[in-house]
Amino acid sequence: MKIFEKSFVSSARWCEGALFAILVGGLVSQSQGQIYTLTQNDSSALIDAGSQAGVYNWSVGGVNQLYQQWFWYRVGSSGPESSIDTISPVTETSSGANKATLTYANSTISVKTAYTLLAPGNGTATMSEQITVMNTSGQSQDYHFFQYSDFDLGASPAGQSVQFYNNGSSVYYEVIQTGAMGSVVETANAPGASSSEVQAGYYPALLNALNDGAATTLNNSLSAGPGDVDYAYEWDATLAPGTSLLISKLISVPEPSSLALIASGMVALAWLKRRSRA
Repeated sequence: MKIFEKSFVSSARWCEGALFAILVGGLVSQSQGQIYTLTQNDSSALIDAGSQAGVYNWSVGGVNQLYQQWFWYRVGSSGPESSIDTISPVTETSSGANKATLTYANSTISVKTAYTLLAPGNGTATMSEQITVMNTSGQSQDYHFFQYSDFDLGASPAGQSVQFYNNGSSVYYEVIQTGAMGSVVETANAPGASSSEVQAGYYPALLNALNDGAATTLNNSLSAGPGDVDYAYEWDATLAPGTSLLISKLISVPEPSSLALIASGMVALAWLKRRSRA
């Protein structure tokens, strides 16, 4: 029942995204209320900047790959996490149909997220993100910053697996999620963080942990699946007044039909090879 409900919501979100893209004509980065759309060639992404739904639709070649990706934070070692949309109303700047910069700021923290969608039109798409977490207070602060991700590759939450990889020095910089219809590869780099943690799991345990009112520290579980998986990054940093933590991310999603074409091509080549031998 849960998978059916989630699939229904994903389909509804895709329809909303498709309709919205038609309405705005795909010419410029637009907002409707607090919904922002990024478009380039055969890919589009929708961002709900006013709720923790966050980036809730990323379509490539007409297929939505993403259910939810957003950010949470905590100041100090105790107390709950909060999604960044609770910091303040969003301030948005953009410089093209495929770019948007969203900023939330108050007297304790500022978070700026800069998105760039790149889709060359060959059945793949990449999202580049630059996140700047700044201490806007007058004293040093202990920040804990989280990214939660729930990709449903091929518009289906079932049969997915996720795995984190490190760079040889216990820093888990890359995560790969795979399903029957494709894969997503995400790399993240935050050189100013004093520590970082990751966690792979099954929907919605991670999301519930970020919203349960208690302090969360990710447990470095590196893999999960197959099933309806999700994952999260955590970066910890003590920042002096006016200083920042910079997080750089790159996410790549192939179009399912492209993978199918490659697979069918490999089968055809193998068949021709066997035929020539015969």
